Order: sequence, then structure tokens, then C-alpha cells
Amino acid sequence: MTQRAKHPYPEIYCDFNARMTDLGYSLERQGSVAALRKLGLTLEQSVGKRFTFVMDDANEKGEPDDIMINGVVAKDPDWGYLAVADNDDFYWRSELGDA
Repeated sequence: MTQRAKHPYPEIYCDFNARMTDLGYSLERQGSVAALRKLGLTLEQSVGKRFTFVMDDANEKGEPDDIMINGVVAKDPDWGYLAVADNDDFYWRSELGDA
């Protein structure tokens, strides 16, 4: 398995089932708001900031292995606050190297 370097961005919960645009996922969900609150941020204050967005998932053995993507928070005029994903695609926590 290819190892990825861990990104320095704070992790924020994101429901990847709440896709609103090609690369945008709604953050107007309880888990996302709570994760931001733990960092002392509101959705509005997080606009333009980079995060690693995370959702619980499992590997083929049923063991926890969060699905992740990096990106930035944006406010869309139609869809509200979104996690806008970078173009480097989804990855799983098990792919992260120690460095």
C-alpha cells in the first residue's frame, strides 16, 4: 500500500454523503459544527481555512479506517458552507505514514 504524508491541517468531520457540488460537501451538519467548535471556530470563521475532512469508514475486514480528503471551507451562495476538496482525491487513514 502506498503511504501518504500526514497533512498538518486540523481534522474536521464531514459527511461525504452530503455532496452539493462536484468538489463540495455540506458542513452544515452537527458533527462538522461540533468539530469546528472544539477548535474555537464557527462555520463563518472557518471560511478560507484549510482542513483535513474526515468521515468514519471501515476497511474490507470491517475495522475502522476513516476516509479523508484535504481542502478548504467556502461559502457557496446556493449551498451554504462547504468543504471544498482538493483535486488529490480521497484516501484512508491507514495510508498515512508516520512522518
